[in-house]
Amino acid sequence: MSDEVVAAAAASLYAVPLAEFIASRKALAASAKADGHAASAKEILALRKPTVTAWAMNLACRDDSGVIADLVGLGARMRAAQARLDAKVLTSVRGERDASVAAYVERVAEVATAAGAALSASGRDEVRATAIAALADESASDALASGQLTRALSYSGFGEVDLSGAVGVTSSGSIMSVIKGGKPQVDPESEAESEPAEEQPDDDDDDELTDEELARAVADAKAAKAAARVRRQAEAEVAEAEAEMKAAQAELQSAEDAARAARKAVVAVQKRLDAARSALR
Repeated sequence: MSDEVVAAAAASLYAVPLAEFIASRKALAASAKADGHAASAKEILALRKPTVTAWAMNLACRDDSGVIADLVGLGARMRAAQARLDAKVLTSVRGERDASVAAYVERVAEVATAAGAALSASGRDEVRATAIAALADESASDALASGQLTRALSYSGFGEVDLSGAVGVTSSGSIMSVIKGGKPQVDPESEAESEPAEEQPDDDDDDELTDEELARAVADAKAAKAAARVRRQAEAEVAEAEAEMKAAQAELQSAEDAARAARKAVVAVQKRLDAARSALR
């Protein structure tokens, strides 16, 4: 149930204008908490705000131009051919690949401009790198088609695409797909060639927490709780020791008072004894 609540919130959150992301995230978390989903509320608050480039790519996923479906479908065919070592197919789709990537970049630029945030040249490079990563890696393709990217993707030319902190995920770690993409002839397999690109920094993300910061905050909270427990135990021991000290001081005072009284009694008896002896002389 928790994953469903977070997935629904993310579907709504990653569709809002970038300037409204923080306020919308807080509102969605508050609503989840009010409905009794406290754990989900925490996960919603942890959803990262997308960079401008990622936000634009998410917008592009929410139209029906077919560009995303074409890109996803082409990637599946290229990965299947790569897995079969089918050089003929890979060579034959180069033109289609270039056209599909170019169409995707243009579509993302168009929706960004229409939303009032024109992409810079570096932003276009990031979009292109993300498209190439999606062609090469199935998980990257799913991330792109999810409409929940938080940063641009890049492919080093081998291995898997690094998706850490790049897309909204559930507590179990699975990508939360919002938009379904791809042609019917999807046959996901390995990778194809691609290029890397830099991630665009998020200028309005001051209240965001990274995974490391969240982990550190949890560790600090546990340490503070443990320290408080030790402190309470120490305070209890101090209070007990102080009580024992007061009792001992009271006993000592009583003993000293008794000793003074005994000394006075001895002096008095000694005086009477001296007087009696004097009378006998």
